[in-house]
Amino acid sequence: MCGIAGYYGFKIINKNKLNITLGLMKNRGPDASGIIKKKLGKKKLYFLHSRLSIIDLGKRSNQPFIYKNLLLVFNGEIYNYIELRNDLMKIGYEFETNSDTEVLIKSIEYFGEKVFDKIEGMWAFAIFDLKKNKLVLSRDRFGEKPLYYRKDKYGIYFGSEPKYIQSLFKKKLKPNLEKCKDFLSYGYNSFALNDHSFIETIKKINPSTNLIIDKKN
Repeated sequence: MCGIAGYYGFKIINKNKLNITLGLMKNRGPDASGIIKKKLGKKKLYFLHSRLSIIDLGKRSNQPFIYKNLLLVFNGEIYNYIELRNDLMKIGYEFETNSDTEVLIKSIEYFGEKVFDKIEGMWAFAIFDLKKNKLVLSRDRFGEKPLYYRKDKYGIYFGSEPKYIQSLFKKKLKPNLEKCKDFLSYGYNSFALNDHSFIETIKKINPSTNLIIDKKN
């Protein structure tokens, strides 16, 4: 289990907010943490990650992970990463780690959107293409790994837990009382009713769904 969070948009998030958020994320990943900050024209990009080390315990596999023009924060496990790694090596890719993270980012670089026909596993990840100014938020087929987002006219926040988004956002967000009622009425089954969370304006990315933010929208 790892934690991911971030923001892409016009607002500046100060260092204190980033450090507080990383502190909250330690419950999901106590072994390492990291931040990437990028200025992309008028927009800013922040990627945060807290790591629970399982595959390739070395620092070389810490995240955010960078390969060429791609930046990745990833929570989960790619079950067939060894097979994918072998396939990529046959066509000339070299690897510096033994992690499924490196396999994932290089698979995305090679296969593009067809990567989702190739990977098997459970995941929630955010990947940003610096050449295309394109952000993709992805959640696995069965929704085993959580991923939430908040979008407004200034940009988009995301995180493994709503409290990470609340921490990065400057204003206090209101509880979603309708979602609370659903939970009291239907219990855990209420999570399948819609994409709402317990906080207003924060939604979950549904299972088997990619949310794509590019230059247009």
